[in-house]
Amino acid sequence: MTDLGNPNATLDRPPMELLADRIDYETLSDFRKSAFRTMQQLERLRDWVDGPEASGARRGLALWVLGRHKDAVPELQKEANNPVVANCLARSLCELGRLDEAEKVLTQAGSDPHQAATMLEILDRRGDPDKLLAALEKNAGVLTPADAAYYRGRAHEQRFEAEAAIAAYDDALRHDPTHTQALFRLALNVDLRGEDEEARELYERSLMNPPVNLACVVNLGILYEDAGNYRRAMQCFDLALQCDPTNPRARLYRRDASAALNMYYDEDQERREDKRNKILRTPINDFELSVRSRNCLAKMNIRTLGDLVKKTEAELLSYKNFGETSLNEIKESLRSKGLRLGMTVAELSGRDFGVPEAPPLSPEEAPDPNSPDPARRPVTELDLSVRSRRIVDLLKIRTIGDLANKTEAELLACPNFGQTSLNEIKTKLDELGLSLRG
Repeated sequence: MTDLGNPNATLDRPPMELLADRIDYETLSDFRKSAFRTMQQLERLRDWVDGPEASGARRGLALWVLGRHKDAVPELQKEANNPVVANCLARSLCELGRLDEAEKVLTQAGSDPHQAATMLEILDRRGDPDKLLAALEKNAGVLTPADAAYYRGRAHEQRFEAEAAIAAYDDALRHDPTHTQALFRLALNVDLRGEDEEARELYERSLMNPPVNLACVVNLGILYEDAGNYRRAMQCFDLALQCDPTNPRARLYRRDASAALNMYYDEDQERREDKRNKILRTPINDFELSVRSRNCLAKMNIRTLGDLVKKTEAELLSYKNFGETSLNEIKESLRSKGLRLGMTVAELSGRDFGVPEAPPLSPEEAPDPNSPDPARRPVTELDLSVRSRRIVDLLKIRTIGDLANKTEAELLACPNFGQTSLNEIKTKLDELGLSLRG
């Protein structure tokens, strides 16, 4: 018997038991949460779904939650008269690219908000933003505010209106912070802008709401790989392969991550990364700041140390009632931890926390953009690709001369730095009459 006084009692039950009595949207939601509540729950579901007792809609829904859409379809088709089962069936058909079949399944799209959203998903996948907007307007009274905002964002995205799309996804998450699709599309958009830290957080939030999105988990793995966290990257690619053992992208990236892990994996590095992430998640309220400074940061929606160090001095000073006194107080607090305002993801990745920041360079060492000597000019003038820039940041290279003083072996020893990036740097240096050392 369920303990009504315990809000987690339902979720602690074996997932397959939740669908024994009835199948409705509320029960399905509890089923999804229960399945991914713990690894033990997930393993129990995986064992059950391939066992002799699993059959019909219950097995189909379990396969759908696990992302095994090809196997889910024949089971769900057996009870497609149930609107919940029909909606999941249409979603699986969408994932398999069978859009015409999916559309025919949705017999209650005019009144059921879940089926209405799935119908818009079908139109979205057809790639016609005008039809998508027309259907969005037609179904405005049926859709949830979060779904309406999400598909408005998809229409903007199909029209290459990135800013408007991001604003729409933010609006969707304002209505529903767990909206999986809005989290994924927002993550993808900020990922394309090179905002790796925010993208990684959004991908992770998206994966907390099953079923598993293969593109989401693969993209997250790539970000971990680019950050040098090969073990977590492999966990992501393994999860993708559990859902689709033949997925070519996941297989390729897992092989690369495995090779990199064998070459570069360092337990001390992983401990440093865990320490860094723990510190960056430290709440602002844990710092010894004045009430005025704390209130200003709260109004700016700066909740953690990680939120704070990504802000520049100019951004903080642009807020009302935030002055030099508060700025200096915050800078001093950060300096004591070896941090400063305006830090990039690459700088945070390479920083040993707890060690005060090194003193600024002398005028003779600092880059000079007006110098006639190209070796003195800032390395940013080379306009390197994103991957090459990450290595430059990792090695703390400030000037073109600093880069020219590196050997090929030193550069190739860096994670995720290959022959293509090496050739790019050599070509850029050659244009200035310089070359790598040795």
